[in-house]
Amino acid sequence: MKKSSFIFLTFLSLLLILNTINAIEFTSFDYKNEYLEPGKTYDLWVVITPEKEINNTIIGIYPYGISKEYIQIIKGKDYVGHLFQSEQGVGHFIIKIKDNAPSKDYKIVAYCNYTENGEQYSENRIFEIPVRGEAIIEIQNPPILKEGTNKIFLRITNKGTGIAENIKITFENGKNIYALSNSYVINYLKPGETKLIRLILYANGEIGELPYTITYQNQYNLLELTDKTETDTSTTSTYKNQKTIEEKGTLTFKIVPNDLISINLKNITCPVGKINNLTILIRNNYKDANFIITIGKYYLGNNQKTIFIKKGETKNVSFKIKINEMGIKEIPIKIYFDENEINKNLTINVIGKAELVLTGVNVEGFGEKIITGDLSNIGTAPAKSVLISIKKTKNIIPKRPYENYFIGTLNPDDYGSFELHCQINGTVNEIPIVITYRDENNNLVTIYKTIKINGDVISLKNNNKEEVNYLVIGIAIVFCFGVVYLIYRGFVRKDEK
Repeated sequence: MKKSSFIFLTFLSLLLILNTINAIEFTSFDYKNEYLEPGKTYDLWVVITPEKEINNTIIGIYPYGISKEYIQIIKGKDYVGHLFQSEQGVGHFIIKIKDNAPSKDYKIVAYCNYTENGEQYSENRIFEIPVRGEAIIEIQNPPILKEGTNKIFLRITNKGTGIAENIKITFENGKNIYALSNSYVINYLKPGETKLIRLILYANGEIGELPYTITYQNQYNLLELTDKTETDTSTTSTYKNQKTIEEKGTLTFKIVPNDLISINLKNITCPVGKINNLTILIRNNYKDANFIITIGKYYLGNNQKTIFIKKGETKNVSFKIKINEMGIKEIPIKIYFDENEINKNLTINVIGKAELVLTGVNVEGFGEKIITGDLSNIGTAPAKSVLISIKKTKNIIPKRPYENYFIGTLNPDDYGSFELHCQINGTVNEIPIVITYRDENNNLVTIYKTIKINGDVISLKNNNKEEVNYLVIGIAIVFCFGVVYLIYRGFVRKDEK
């Protein structure tokens, strides 16, 4: 009894095992490449072989896990229909590897739905596809060099989809160009990343050529299929490993004279906080051409203008600017003409101006007058060594120690108080005042004002030159006329005798 039960259980187990054996064999999963690259679209084939006759066969694929983020299924299902036992069925699919797909192996599920004896079944299998980005290094060179020594920057960009490592670039002397610095190393460049290398070149002539060699490594073994041989029993594939890349090329430059144009400013100073005309003088030493001039900072309104300048001519172009800070400022300009581009920084000195005013003036006393008040700087620059004095006249005698008052430095929005004493003889309605100070360039500035006895202030004139005494000049002229008249009268009397 026990032996019969054992035989029965063994037979039942074998039957269950036979029923669980797959009726479909996934014979092939082929994408005709050793690796797939981001940003590209590929054909993919799945081959199945049934162990039994099947019907309504559908073969399909879909990404599994993280693959869903980076693999796009363009065509993911193919109807095969009826298949006899051992007859192969082929499903054709189209997939795209997204541009941002990192280099790794991605999982794809291949499935087969079919019917057998009226029953519906589904089987699947997971396959992997290797995605390997390939680095592509590009050198972008400026098209123009000047005669003589040039210090330029070259843009080295990875235009590919993989990381480039151990990048080495070597330049050689070429036609009309001599490489004064010729070897550079960049550790790595990510896809889309750009780095600059500084190159020193000596150029002459009109067209220059600079040969270069660039070597770099991809992160992975990139096997490129170079040959494939198929027989009835085997397939032989030959690959070339593209892990280390070496490329040679030549950069071509246009060489132009060193002094194509000269650029100067009409005025190298401008007042702070005010709208000014920035006038640029351009002399064309090249040939007749249209010039496009663009300024990069401090402009109001239009910052680009176009003018035509003949060879040998100098023309002006003006822009409205406003600079709210004092000091030496640089204004970047770009001048484009006849496929030439010149970039330059124009230096301008932004200066302020002191403006001194008397406020709160009070005049007291009878014979001896005491003048008090404040001197304020309402300008935009400091006034240094400020001194206020009473001007001596016939009827006004300054009295020590208050004949003048030293205030010192007055910064913008600053003020200083003063006190002056003078003796009045006779009738006087106004007291002349002299204010002197040094500006930022150490020029002496003199301001003349009069203070009425009632405290009102009258401004006369400001200057930063030597004072001219017009009264003395008038007396001298009258004296000269008198001398001439006396001489003339002397000659007349002599003739009468």
